[in-house]
Amino acid sequence: MPRRRAAPAPESGAPVRPPWLRELAAGYLTVFPRVSPERRRGLQGFSFHRRRGRERAGIFVGFLTGPAPECAVFAFVEPAGGALHKRLVSGPKSLFQETYGFVTKYTARPPRFALHDEAAAALVRSVLLAAFSRSEREKHARNFFMETLALLQRTGLPEKLARALD
Repeated sequence: MPRRRAAPAPESGAPVRPPWLRELAAGYLTVFPRVSPERRRGLQGFSFHRRRGRERAGIFVGFLTGPAPECAVFAFVEPAGGALHKRLVSGPKSLFQETYGFVTKYTARPPRFALHDEAAAALVRSVLLAAFSRSEREKHARNFFMETLALLQRTGLPEKLARALD
């Protein structure tokens, strides 16, 4: 009797496990003195950030894990709703509002950035990688991260975000 092959397990976790991710992101985010590995609440990657008391601001680079994994880059200000968050994210003509206007103007193709002015992870860009074969995922992930980080660097967001906590 021929052996039955087990059905493949549904995909979960990061679509690729790139050893190059931290170094690639660090080249774009040199203004952040702290780098923390993230493996929580559906995240797997690195947070480049600064902290002042309870407030923390920075940029996450990595993956949204789960049944439909995605590459993600987002700028965050914690705690959501705090004084720093209101000034940088939700206020009129705030840093995040201006950055969102710039990146939507100069992002010619999907995926687009999204602004969530009530959330800690306020300026988000992600791409679903389930449509790509496993052999193509690393290439597409690297391209996504380089393109997104270069665009954020051109806006000056990393420097302005880091300076906000000085």
